[in-house]
Amino acid sequence: MPELPEVETTVRDLKPHLVGRTIVRATIRWPRTIAAPRARQFCRDICGYAITDITRRAKYLRFHLQKDGSARSLFVHLRMTGGFRIDPCGTPRDKHMHVLFQLDDGRELRFRDTRKFGRMWLVQDEALVIGKLGPEPLEIGEKEFIALFDGKRRQLKPLLLDQTFLAGLGNIYVDESLWYARLHPLRAADSLTRGERVRLYHAIQRVLTRAIAVGGTSIDVMYRRVNGVSGGFQDSLRAFDREKRPCRRCGTPIVKTTVGQRGTHFCPSCQKPQ
Repeated sequence: MPELPEVETTVRDLKPHLVGRTIVRATIRWPRTIAAPRARQFCRDICGYAITDITRRAKYLRFHLQKDGSARSLFVHLRMTGGFRIDPCGTPRDKHMHVLFQLDDGRELRFRDTRKFGRMWLVQDEALVIGKLGPEPLEIGEKEFIALFDGKRRQLKPLLLDQTFLAGLGNIYVDESLWYARLHPLRAADSLTRGERVRLYHAIQRVLTRAIAVGGTSIDVMYRRVNGVSGGFQDSLRAFDREKRPCRRCGTPIVKTTVGQRGTHFCPSCQKPQ
C-alpha cells in the first residue's frame, strides 16, 4: 500500500502538470471509488473547478479546487493499488482506469486501481476526511514527538501504524524505522527511554526523507510513479521484505513474524525485546 513517501512522490509528480488546469468533465467507471458524494453528484459538482494546488496529508492526496469563489477539496486515498496517469484525451484506456477527469487542455487525468480499493471524497469541510489524523512525522518537532509516547502502553508497531497517533506511516516504513532505531516491534511504548524516543524520531525522519528522495518503494507492480517509473527505495531496505537475509548491521538473519495482523520484519540481534 502506498505510504507517505509514495503519496508525496505522486503529489510532486502531478503538480507541474495539473495546477492551473480546470476539470471540464468527470467520468466514473467504478462508482464505489467515490466515497462522497454519490458518484453522479460527484461528476456534476466537480465540473468547472480549477486545480489551484495539490498537497498531501498523511496518506491522502488533496486537490485544492476553486470555482467562482467557491472552494472544495478532492481527497484521494490510493489504498493498495491506486495511482494516476495523465494522457491525451482519446488515447486507449485500460479496464482498470476507474475515474477519468477531462482537463481544459485536452488531456485526461486517469485514476487506475487494479484492486479497486482506492477512494475519493469531494468535500468543503476537510475535517470530514482528515479531522482525526495525528501529526505529520516530517513536521512534528522532537520534543512533541517524545511527549506522544507518555502514557501509551500499546506495542510499538501497532501504535506507529495508528494514523490517529502519527499520520502517514505504514508497514514498510515502520519496520525500517524500528530497525534503524534498534527497537523491537513488540516493545511497550511506555517502556521507551527518552534516548530511545529520540533515536526513533530521527530514524523516522531519516527513512522518510530518503524514501521521498528516490520516489518511494516499488516492491512489486502495485506502485509506480505517474510516469510509470519505479521508486528506488527498495534497493535500500534494511528490514522489510528481507526475511532470512543477513542483517546489514550485524549479519543475523532477518526474522518475519506477525504483529497486529501485519507481516513484520526485524533483526533478533539488533532489536532486542527489552
